[in-house]
Amino acid sequence: MRDSWAFGSLISATDPVAVLAIFKQMDADENLYAIVFGESIFNDAISIVMYDTVKKMADSSDGSSKTEQVLGATVNFLVIFIGSILMGAMTALIVAFIQKR
Repeated sequence: MRDSWAFGSLISATDPVAVLAIFKQMDADENLYAIVFGESIFNDAISIVMYDTVKKMADSSDGSSKTEQVLGATVNFLVIFIGSILMGAMTALIVAFIQKR
């Protein structure tokens, strides 16, 4: 099951380069372009966190129960996810402050 999750997390990060190129050729709305680009970055980040979580879950499967593994994977996912959001927000605030000055 873990191999399936790892494989799924690797291939789920689809790269919308072709869609973005078509949007540029068609002079599509800039907001649509930004939404698709932002969604692709978000998907890439989630798949990286998911793969890391599944890998750590496989490494710690030596004596722990399934419940402990799932709980540990969930905590790991949330810590990385929330930590990344906080780091991004802090970076954005610092850059905004610097640009304002």
